[in-house]
Amino acid sequence: MRARITAAALALTAGAALLTATQAGAAPAPKPVTPAAWCLQKGGTPADYRAYYDNQLNLTPLGTVRELCRFQNAKDNTQIILPSDTLAADKPTLAALAYIRKPALPPVPGGANPAAVYCAHLGGTSQFGEGKLDVGGWIREGDRVSRDNLHSMCMFADGSAIDEWGLTYHTFGVVRGANLENKFRAHIPSAQGREAWNRV
Repeated sequence: MRARITAAALALTAGAALLTATQAGAAPAPKPVTPAAWCLQKGGTPADYRAYYDNQLNLTPLGTVRELCRFQNAKDNTQIILPSDTLAADKPTLAALAYIRKPALPPVPGGANPAAVYCAHLGGTSQFGEGKLDVGGWIREGDRVSRDNLHSMCMFADGSAIDEWGLTYHTFGVVRGANLENKFRAHIPSAQGREAWNRV
């Protein structure tokens, strides 16, 4: 009886040792890819950008700083910018759906900004206040504070955003910076028939 108990104890000890050795040799679970890392993997440059209000005289810094991902095309010197977390989201965002599905541009009143009109038509906003002249954008931290470095974004209710001009040009088949269609982490299904562009 004692021999059986000793044999069972030895077997348990050996099994535990084998399990410990197997666990020690197993590869650690991969860490989730951060939005910045996803941006880099897809050829973009992540950086912190600060929001600025433009009162037509001065650019006023606001408290919001967000990591944006910039894609630059060296050949034609165009770019497109969007939040890294919009690009790396694991589910479709409104910004990604708008970019991929290219809803039609509505009629644009004379003198209006077509990109701002398109953004508003999609339910987003690039406004920084109530009036049409209450505008603003995002400037990369460390860059000179000027309108030349100000990037206007179309912001959606789900928190996603995308460069409003890059979005508008893409609707007409013009790629600025880079084609983002295969860069979003989320699978974006095609719209079925006359289904709304924002329906998943």
